[in-house]
Amino acid sequence: MSRFAGTAALVRLALRRDRLRIPLWVLGIAGLVYASGSAVAGVYDDRASIDAYANLVGGSPMTVAFAGPPVGLHTLAGIVVYETSFTAVVGVALMAVMTTTRHTRAEEESGRSELLRSTEVGRHAGGLAGLVTCGIACVALGLALWAALASTAMSVAAAGLFAAGMTLLGLVLAAVTLCLAQLFTHARTATGAGVAFFAVGYVVRAAGDVREDWLVWLSPVGWVQATHVPTENRWWPLLVPLAATVLLVWLAVVLAERRDFGGGLLPARPGRPHAPWSLTGTVGLAWRLQRGAVLGWSVGLLLGGALTGGLGSAMQDMVEENPTLAEYLTVTEGASVLDSYLATMVLILALTTGGYAVWAAGHTGVDESDGRLELLLAGPLDRRRWMLGELFVAGAGTVVVLLAAAVGIGVAHGAVTDDAGEGWRAFTAQLAYLPALLVLVGLVAVVRGWRPGWSFVGWVVLAFCFVVGWLGGLLQPPEWVADLSPFSHVPRVPVDRVADPALAGLLLVAVALAAVGVVGFRRRDVGVG
Repeated sequence: MSRFAGTAALVRLALRRDRLRIPLWVLGIAGLVYASGSAVAGVYDDRASIDAYANLVGGSPMTVAFAGPPVGLHTLAGIVVYETSFTAVVGVALMAVMTTTRHTRAEEESGRSELLRSTEVGRHAGGLAGLVTCGIACVALGLALWAALASTAMSVAAAGLFAAGMTLLGLVLAAVTLCLAQLFTHARTATGAGVAFFAVGYVVRAAGDVREDWLVWLSPVGWVQATHVPTENRWWPLLVPLAATVLLVWLAVVLAERRDFGGGLLPARPGRPHAPWSLTGTVGLAWRLQRGAVLGWSVGLLLGGALTGGLGSAMQDMVEENPTLAEYLTVTEGASVLDSYLATMVLILALTTGGYAVWAAGHTGVDESDGRLELLLAGPLDRRRWMLGELFVAGAGTVVVLLAAAVGIGVAHGAVTDDAGEGWRAFTAQLAYLPALLVLVGLVAVVRGWRPGWSFVGWVVLAFCFVVGWLGGLLQPPEWVADLSPFSHVPRVPVDRVADPALAGLLLVAVALAAVGVVGFRRRDVGVG
C-alpha cells in the first residue's frame, strides 16, 4: 500500500469538517482588506494628501517596521497596499498555522488518526491531506483578495501579484507547521511554535526593511513583500517561497519517517510526580492550560501598544495635513488630533484583545470535544463550578492581556510626549474597554452553554465589531447597527470622559450572559448541542 493512499478521501473529510471555518476565514480576511482598501480611496483623494502620506509614513522607521517597505506611497494604489498588507499577512499566517495543525497533529492527539489508519490509509496521507486542505484555503483566500483589491485603486495585475504572494506565504507557513507537527506531541505546542515562527519572521523582516539590507531575505514575509507591488510588480521573488514550500514538505516527510505515530521527535517533558495544590481546583487547571496563551498574547499586545503609542507624534503631523483623515478619526470640537488618534488606537488594541477573549472563552469546548470533560464530571465536580472556573480564567486572562496593551501604549506615549500625565491618560483609556471585552466572554459562554456547535458565532461577532469600530467612521453605518457592538457603548476615551453608568451596564450584561451560558450548560447533555 502506498504511503499516501487515502489522501483524497481525507481531503474530502477535512473540507467537510471545515465547510464553515474556511469560508469564514476567507470572507473575514478579504472583507477587512476590501473595506480598508476602499476606505483609503476616500481619505487620500488628492495629490497633496497622497504626497503628505508618503513623506510622513515613508520616512518613519516605526511605520516601515509595521507595514513593510515604503514602495509606491506616492500613488493611491501604493497606499492601499501599505494600509492592507498587515491585515492580509497576519490573517493568512494565522489561517495557515491553525488549519494545518487542526488536520495533522490535533487529529493524532485526539486518536482519530489512529482509527483512520486502521483502514487503507497510508502513513503520510494525513499530513498530506492537512497540507492540501490548507492549500485549498490559501488559494481561495488569494482569489478573494485578488477580487477585493482589484475593485479598489489597484490594477488587476498588481492585485493578482499581491494575492499570489499571500497565497504562497500561507503555503510556506503551512509547510513549516507540518514540520513542527512532527517535532511536538501536542497540537497546542505545534500551533504556538508556528505562530512564534511567523512572529520572529515578521520581526526579522521589520529589521531588514528598516536597515534596508539582506535580512529581509531571511523571512517568508520579506520574500512576498519583495515583489514591490504596485510599482515594480516583480514576479521572481515568489520563486523563493515556492521552492521553500517544496523543501519543507520533503523535510516533513523525512521527519515523519523518523518518529513513532502519535508521538513527536522532541519528547514531552515529564511532569511532576505529585501535582501542585493549584491543580486541585477548576481555576488552577484552567489557568495551567491557558497560561502559555496569556503570555503570548500579552507580549504581542505589549509590543503593539508600544508601537501605536510611539507613532502618536507622526500621526498628529499627518492628520493636520489631511482634513479627510481627520474626519475618519472623528475629531470632535475641543479635542486635539493626538487625543483622537489615541482614541482610535486604543479601540483597535481592544478589538485585538477581543481575539484572546473569544478564544479563551471558547476554550471550554476543547475538553468537551476531546472527551476529557466526561471524565472530570464523572466525579464530584459540579458542572456549574467547572464552567464558572473556566470563565473566570478567561476573564482574568483578558484583564492581563488588556493590561499589557495599556502598559505598552501608556509607556510609549508618555515617552514620545515626554509627559507622564499623557502616558497615564493613554493607560486608563485602554482599560476603559474591559467591560466590552467581558461582554464578548459572556456571549461565547452563551454559545458554549446552549449550542456548542455554533462556536464560530463569537468570531463572527468580533469581526463585526472590528469593522464597525475600525471603519465605522468611513462607512457610516446606521446607528442601530453600530449599537449592536458592545464597543460602541464605551466612550471614545480620551476624547470623551469615562461614563461610569455605561461601563457598569456593560458589566451587568456580561454577568447576565455568563449566567445564561452556565444555565444552558447545566441543562444540556455533554457533547450534545
